[in-house]
Amino acid sequence: MKTTTTPPFRRRLPHTVAGALCIAASAGATAQSSVQLFGTLDMNLTYTKSDGRSVKSMDQGGNIFPSRLGFRGTEDLGGGLAASFWLEMALLPDTGEVQGVGFHRRSTVSLSHNSVGELRLGRDYTPTFWNISQFSPFGTVGVGGSANIVEGWPFGLGGARTLARANNSVGYFLPKNLGGFYGQAMYALPEGEDGARYRGGRLGWTNGTVDVAAAYGVTPVGPNDYSVASLGGTYDFGLAKLYANYYRQKTEGDKQVNVMLGLSVPVGPGVIKASVARSNRSGPGIDSDDATQYAVGYVHYLSKRTALYGTYSLVRNRGNAAYAVADSAPASTPGRAARGLQLGISHNF
Repeated sequence: MKTTTTPPFRRRLPHTVAGALCIAASAGATAQSSVQLFGTLDMNLTYTKSDGRSVKSMDQGGNIFPSRLGFRGTEDLGGGLAASFWLEMALLPDTGEVQGVGFHRRSTVSLSHNSVGELRLGRDYTPTFWNISQFSPFGTVGVGGSANIVEGWPFGLGGARTLARANNSVGYFLPKNLGGFYGQAMYALPEGEDGARYRGGRLGWTNGTVDVAAAYGVTPVGPNDYSVASLGGTYDFGLAKLYANYYRQKTEGDKQVNVMLGLSVPVGPGVIKASVARSNRSGPGIDSDDATQYAVGYVHYLSKRTALYGTYSLVRNRGNAAYAVADSAPASTPGRAARGLQLGISHNF
């Protein structure tokens, strides 16, 4: 689910595209080592309220992943070398439509080697996106998502288009046998579009209990640079898991710093989640445009793939800040609180 106040653009999948996908999937199965259809269907009932106005709606994407449909495959080329592809689109299961244009969530082809790493080309997540998603108990979706109080999501400040994803990118990923170290570097070509060039990287380390990573990226926007820096991590005690994330984005005359602390506690077949996130925005003409989000939720797993969930969040806006908790929420009034409650079911396949 996008966490902007602008309703997402909806478009039906053309019959020709759907037919081509079916043919490609069936034909590819004989040429590839493996081809997989995967996805998530997530539906919820959402109640949102802001400045005395309330909206009841059916929404999607409240439990870690938004609704999506994808195709991925890997061909073993021998000697530790493999070729892979990944095509993933966003869905609106309440109407059966496709959200956005085609496979805009991810569209990549890659070559990887066990001891060298992976070279990946196409539309992909930027290295600076991962910390805000991976190191939050709610991810970036739903009324508790960490992106709810990130200005400009999913694009960025000042006309940047690379906060979450980048088109025309060349990416490199470290191999997985480096003693817990992992990393990603990316360069994206602008192809004539301002705010689309990107260069950045991410480096992290994990031992299963501790996971920590830092990332930095730059996108030129006109005569100025838009930059993102983040540091995040988790610590799993077994009885509970702690989350922390620092996220800073800035361009000429505009800077936002987000800090989040979170917690998840396994309880029987489910998990209790909670987080507190603080946003501070500053710059000329920006006067205390700050916000704080409190979120609490519970996920009850019926199986490894199916879960019931409920999440409540409250965003306290200050100054001219007017962050909302869901796409379907009423437009927030600057300086006024926004609330949201979601009850839903998610199924991964």
